[in-house]
Order: sequence, then structure tokens, then C-alpha cells
Amino acid sequence: MRHWFERLKLSRQLALVSCLFILIPMLLLCDSVLRGQHISAVQSRLREAQIRCAQAQAQVQRAAELCNMSTQVFLNTPALVDHLHRLKLGAPPEAAELLAFYRTTVSSLEKITLSNPDLYQIRVYAEADGINEMMPILYSRSRMERLPWAGEALSSGTWHLDFDDQLFDNYPVTPHIMSLVTAITAITTSAREQVGVLEVAVRMDEVLPELFAPQADRWAVLVDQHGALLAGEAPVGAEELVRLTQAADGEEVALAGERVLVTRVPLRELDCAYLQITGLSDLYRTLWLQFLSLPAVLLAAFALMTWAVSKLTRRLLRGFYGAFDGLRAFAGGDLEARVEVEGAGEAADFAREAGGLLDQIRQLMRDNLEREGQIQRTELRALQNQINAHFIYNVLEAIKMMAEIDEEYEIADAVTTLGKLLRYSMKLESGGVRLERELDYIKNYVALMNLRFDYAIDLEMDIPLELLGQRIPKVSLQPIVENAVIHGAAALAADSAITLTGTFDRAGGRFTVCIADQGRGMGPEALERLRRQVAGEEPAQSKSGNGIGLKNVQDRIQMAYGPEYGLNVESQPGGGTAVTVSFPFQEPTEDSP
Repeated sequence: MRHWFERLKLSRQLALVSCLFILIPMLLLCDSVLRGQHISAVQSRLREAQIRCAQAQAQVQRAAELCNMSTQVFLNTPALVDHLHRLKLGAPPEAAELLAFYRTTVSSLEKITLSNPDLYQIRVYAEADGINEMMPILYSRSRMERLPWAGEALSSGTWHLDFDDQLFDNYPVTPHIMSLVTAITAITTSAREQVGVLEVAVRMDEVLPELFAPQADRWAVLVDQHGALLAGEAPVGAEELVRLTQAADGEEVALAGERVLVTRVPLRELDCAYLQITGLSDLYRTLWLQFLSLPAVLLAAFALMTWAVSKLTRRLLRGFYGAFDGLRAFAGGDLEARVEVEGAGEAADFAREAGGLLDQIRQLMRDNLEREGQIQRTELRALQNQINAHFIYNVLEAIKMMAEIDEEYEIADAVTTLGKLLRYSMKLESGGVRLERELDYIKNYVALMNLRFDYAIDLEMDIPLELLGQRIPKVSLQPIVENAVIHGAAALAADSAITLTGTFDRAGGRFTVCIADQGRGMGPEALERLRRQVAGEEPAQSKSGNGIGLKNVQDRIQMAYGPEYGLNVESQPGGGTAVTVSFPFQEPTEDSP
């Protein structure tokens, strides 16, 4: 196959490769689409089955509540219990008493039964035979013995599921009945004594119709905790039914060579589970047919695409080598080589792009040369600045010595402070500085400012020792102190104080420095305008300089650490201004300077 492919023309090679790169993703896409459709269809059937199970559960709950409520009504009828007790003792009432009992008690109980169409029957079975039966409520014990559940040991409050009701010989059999059977007891002198049995029945095919009306693709059954069939028509044997019962709710399992979906809900009122089996054979059959038809369609599309791409690539290659020759000359060292463009089409477009690429390369080479020159000039200027800085330091040192010789110690101290200030501000540093150095810079700045004014500016600092080694951007606090001097102390023209307070939250990884003055402060409108200027929502007014300096500090801090750090300004008229600056708190390490 490799030799056959290599002997093909380039246009056909390109056509085959291009079509293969299209065909393979198409195959994967179609497979993904088919699988997605199948999964969606299975999920849809699962949701439908779960909805049906939930409806069945709700119907059983409603029927159980109805039967329990009716049971309580009958059990709480003293006249009925007393009548059953007398019948068991063999002391039946007189005819007049029987007629009164029928007209009052039996009639009212019959109305309760007939008024609820969801009930099938409510029957009371006496413990004796040969009594006056009062249909459809009161029956003798021999009637109860005709029912399938009569031979079982009576347990009060027991459900009996899916049996046929034939209380009378000449009446048709009523199938699919479920009954709640409860013993009726009367209080005697010794203990509670059973005097009858109460049966509250409903039609099971009305409560759970899907149990007895299976469809082609789904079945429903009632099973106990061991997987034994209690009601419904199971499509499998007992062993398979046990296996289905043990499957997880919503699980897809194999059944007799077919795929089915098992859903289940507990029916706690009946002490069993409602199991629904939904067939998936039609979904798999549809998926298989679609998958079989896919290769034929794709092969036809592949053949058509190969022929079309081959035709197009033949036209593309006519001007290809002209562009290739220009690129080869440039790669050989002819930096002024040009790509000749003739005609139109894909080859001409390729040649134009190649020519543009060569122009960009030449431009990049010129830019690199210019950038190298700029770097050299920058290094030269930095060297000159360093020389100028040394010159300034030497001159200041000479002035200091002259002042000390003349015993002008205040001037000498001022020159020393100015030298420290200039040395800190002119030294190039990256990565930030220690907070301790920035505070020293601020002390020197305030000391020099005190030389300018007739009044004194007192600088008070309350900075924890843990913060002195924290790194901050260089000259990030001094502009704020300068604002406090200019707009606070200088505006009052009287002695005042500037306070620097540091706090930190080790757990939260943050520390703050609050710079507060005792100036005139500002009103709410001016404060809000300043906050907007610092946030960049409003341009700063250059005439005051306040917003510009704070905005620059805000930008530098957020560029270094992120938008969660920066400045917060608080002020009140006549109450001074406080600017709180937040930085990230870093635990000191052995390598920390």
C-alpha cells in the first residue's frame, strides 16, 4: 500500500489524504451521534418507567390510606362490635332490634361503602353461622371460608393480594381483588376477644392496571423481598425474576438474549415492591440498522470527495513551483529575493502569502537590529545615570562636611537625610522592597518637610514587628503620606500628626497599613469622586494631584498582586482622611533578605 501510494500523482495523494482526514472524523462523529441518540432514547424510556412506577406507588398509597381509614370507621362503631359480640355468645337480638340495627348502623355503614367508588367491598364476617346476614355488610363465618385467604392464620392488618372473589355460587367471579383484613375484638371481663373479621377490598386491576395489561415492550409485577411473584404476569421464570429483582433501579440487563430496563419502587404499605421491565430491543434494532447503513453512505461520499479534490489540486499545483523557487533562493542567502506572482487561484494566493512572509521576516530582522541598538543606548543611559547619582552623592557629602566644619549640624543632618532620600529613590530595584525600608524613606521625607514649614508634623508609627520584613512595591506608601502632608497638615498650617498603623491577618494572608491625617477631610461628594478616580471610573483632576497619586499607587499594587488588594479611602469633614492599603501577607522564609 505504501509503494502504491508513493507512485500516485501529488494531486491524488493530496486528495486521498485530505479525504481520509475528513472521513475519519465523520465516522467518529456519526458514531458519537448514534450512540448519543441511543443513550437519549434509553434515558427517555427510563424516565417514563420511573414516572409510571411513581404513579403506581402513589395509587397504592391512596388505596391503602382509604382502606385504613374505612377500617378505623368500622372498628370505631360500637353498635357493630356489640352486635358481633352477642352473635358469638349465641344470644341474637330480637326482630325489632335487628330491624333497628339494620336501619341505623348497617345502613350508615353501607352508605360509607357506596359513597366511595374506589372501594370494591367492605364486609364484616361474624364468628358464628346461622345468623341474619345483612348484605352487603354483614356475613356469616361460612361466607368468609369461601375466600382464598380464609385458610391462612389471621393476622390483624394483613393485606391479601390478587385473589378471585366468589362469595355466592350464582354470582360471577370478580378477579384481581386485594383486601385489608383486620380482626374485630370486643372487651370482655377477662380480655379482648375476637368477635369478627373485617375485610376492606379494592379492585387491584384498577389500582395497578399495568399488572394485568402487559404491553409488547413492558411488563409489571409485584414481588416480595425474596423476588417471589405476588401479582402480575411475569415474562420470565422464577429464577430470572429473582435476578431481575436483585438488579439496581434503572439498570440495563440481559433477559433471554434481549436487553431490558429494570425499574423498581417499594410499596411499603403492601410489604412488597413494584417491578417494571421495559424492553429495549427496538432501540438496539434501530441503532444497528443505522450503523449498517452508515458505511455505504460514507464510502460513496469518500469516492465523490476524492475525485473533486483531485480535480482542484491539479489546478492548484500549476504555480506552486514558482513560489517554491523564490523561497529556496531566500533560504540560500539572497535576502532580497522576491516571489514572482502570476495568474490567479490557489497557487497565486500561496505565492502572495509566501512573498508577504518574506517581507515580514525582513522587517523582523530590521526590528531586531533596531531593538539591539535601543538596548545598547538604554544601557549607556543607565550607566550615565549611575555616574550622575554618584556625582550627586559626592557633592552632598562635601556639603555635609562643610556644614560640620562650620558647626551647622542641623544643615549637616538635613543633607544626610536628603542623601538617604535620593539614594533610596534613585536606586533601581525589582521585586519590591521591605516595608521597613519604605518606612525609613517616609521618616526621611517627613523630616525634610518639617524643614520647610514653620509648624511641626509629628509622624507616629504603630507597625507590628511581623510586618517589617514584608515586601511591597517601592514608593507605594510615600505618595499617600505626601497627600497627607499637602492636603492635611499644610492645609491647616498648624502642628498636626500623621499616623501609620499596621495590622495583619495571618490566616487570611493579608496585611494593611492605614495612613491617617488630622486635616480638614472632605465631604461625601468629594470622597465619592476621589474613590471613583482611584478605581479608574473617572479621570483624575490634575489640578489637585490627589486622585492622580492615589490612582498610580492603586494601579501598581493591583498589577503586582491582583484586584483584591489596593486602597480604601475614608474621610469626614473636619475629621481628617484615612487611606488603608492592603497587601498580601507572606510568611518569612530562610531565604528572605
